Amino acid sequence: MFAAYYKISKDDRDRTFPLEQRQFKGPLRLGITLVCAALALLTLYFAFTITPGQIEARSLFLAFTIPLTMLLYPAWKKSSRDKPSPLDWLFAAAALASFAWAFWSADSWLDRFVGYDKVAPTDMAMGVIALFTIFEATRRSAGTTIVVLNLIFIGYALTGPIWPGIFQHGGMSPQRFVETMYMDAEGIFNFITGLVATFIFTFLLFGVFLRLTGGDRVFTEFAAAISGHRRGGPAKVAVISSAMMGMLSGSSISNVSTTGTMTIPMMKKLGFRNYEAAAIEVVSSVGGGLMPPLMGTGIFVMSSLTDLPLVEILLYSIAPALLYYAAIYFYVDIKSAQHGLSGLPRDQLPGLRNVLMEGGHIFLPIFVLIALLLMKFTPFYASAACVVMTVAISYLRRATRITPAKLLTGLEAGTRVALTVAALITSAAIIYAVIVHTGLLNKVTSILVHASGDNVVVAVILIGLMSYVIGMGLPVTASYVIIAALGAGALQHLGLPVLAAHLIIFWFAQDSTITPPICMTAFVGARIAEAPPMRTGWESMKIAKALYIVPFMFAFSSLLEPSVVEIAFDTTLGLIMFYLLPIAVGGYWRRPVSILTRVCFTITGGLLFWATMGPWAEALIPTALAVGALLVGILLSKSGVADKTPASA
Repeated sequence: MFAAYYKISKDDRDRTFPLEQRQFKGPLRLGITLVCAALALLTLYFAFTITPGQIEARSLFLAFTIPLTMLLYPAWKKSSRDKPSPLDWLFAAAALASFAWAFWSADSWLDRFVGYDKVAPTDMAMGVIALFTIFEATRRSAGTTIVVLNLIFIGYALTGPIWPGIFQHGGMSPQRFVETMYMDAEGIFNFITGLVATFIFTFLLFGVFLRLTGGDRVFTEFAAAISGHRRGGPAKVAVISSAMMGMLSGSSISNVSTTGTMTIPMMKKLGFRNYEAAAIEVVSSVGGGLMPPLMGTGIFVMSSLTDLPLVEILLYSIAPALLYYAAIYFYVDIKSAQHGLSGLPRDQLPGLRNVLMEGGHIFLPIFVLIALLLMKFTPFYASAACVVMTVAISYLRRATRITPAKLLTGLEAGTRVALTVAALITSAAIIYAVIVHTGLLNKVTSILVHASGDNVVVAVILIGLMSYVIGMGLPVTASYVIIAALGAGALQHLGLPVLAAHLIIFWFAQDSTITPPICMTAFVGARIAEAPPMRTGWESMKIAKALYIVPFMFAFSSLLEPSVVEIAFDTTLGLIMFYLLPIAVGGYWRRPVSILTRVCFTITGGLLFWATMGPWAEALIPTALAVGALLVGILLSKSGVADKTPASA
């Protein structure tokens, strides 16, 4: 079986294993495979049974993932990619010992009082080792930014009495800090680590198995079948397929790396400039983190932070995600018309019927996942059940079949993908614990409320700026956890519902991945397109305007109201607004438009946006629509009835 695994599944491993991780040969390769598969199977087992206690379950997860991170991620760029160094082995052994000790000691720790009982020297030593290995694993897998943030927050915890004014607190001794972080369920092993150890892991595993069935190919072919023949077809395929791929991974970089390798060359060949092709793919992929039902790992953290059911957050996220992708689609359509770009010939595209006949069954686990969540099953159980279901239904077609070799690949790949976020989220859990234990949450809330002058608009702008600055160089999940811990309370204090406050922060957390100067997802797209990275970032900002506008709609519009009619009404106004804005920005609608017309379109879009801000502004709707209709009439009269674009939208 293992020989078949290594021979047959090479392409599958290349598609599902993170590129930055090592792949070994010989006995070590077999050992890594078995350890990764064991963690995946153990997590699935826990999903269907009673899991151990909090510290036991989470320390067991870290006892697998932190040592594996030490072995699979090179310490430095110049480190060997063929085998771990002796230092890697030393760090892996130290991490294993510290988390195994936590697993073994968990029951006895429940009988002690944090801050009162003495800390044994062994516990102290193991706690220091655990913290050090978490930070080293985070540095290797996610970069130094969040490690530096951790050190800053730890410094704040240890030096509380010397801080001025409102930032002063009682402080924590080094012993008390290690005790709180290592020997208590509110430190390293808090609920945030618990999320990645349970249903974040199984959701990632679900995405891996969907990809192994060829789900990414099915989604791309489905998008090509329904939109490839339209004006600027490959760009619209990128938008639709990336939205669907978001249901697989919820990771913008992963989406760009998969769909972008096909769609970006197609867009360039059709006639898009290299930075335009890269930016279209980048912003489409960023939407994967906003698209239900798998909105990235941050959505699970949000559910726990807000105590709101996951399904409620997902349902309320449908309309905003529609607005986001509609804004991109409108931009692509107008830009395609401006460049005179046609779609692809139908004989070069797959037929919709054939796509659904051959791969339509791949959609079934996604529908079952949604149904299980609506039936109030836990996300942990629902995602684990869909992993099993995906394997079972894959046998309905030969092309999608998950053979034993692919099954082993999926189990290993699921753990490897989890390693990309395990240490990162654990580090975010430490920052969250420091914020709570030092009272920093209440302090920052007071500062934001005071700085905003009790004005919600100013507060939202300040949160956006905070997200941009802190999010530089940070993955979305870590950025969201930190900003939510610091800023959500201020927004709620000013009267916003808890869901609105957290969705504002969650959307703003996405913008750092495309906003220069540090925009990781834009850099990945630029590399594929061989485009200037910074120009790709600026173009991405222009296309993804909804990312900066929709958070204000969360604060003031009816997008989060319980009335479907009100949500539909404001969504319709938003769609019209996002159709007008690319005309105003790009200066083209069937033909070049004048500066005056662009200004008028901008004003009309602004009036529609203002009209969504509440009942007091609804009087603006007739005015905005009348002005917009007048402008469209003027444009049509000047351009005549003939549309010289190569194909219809």
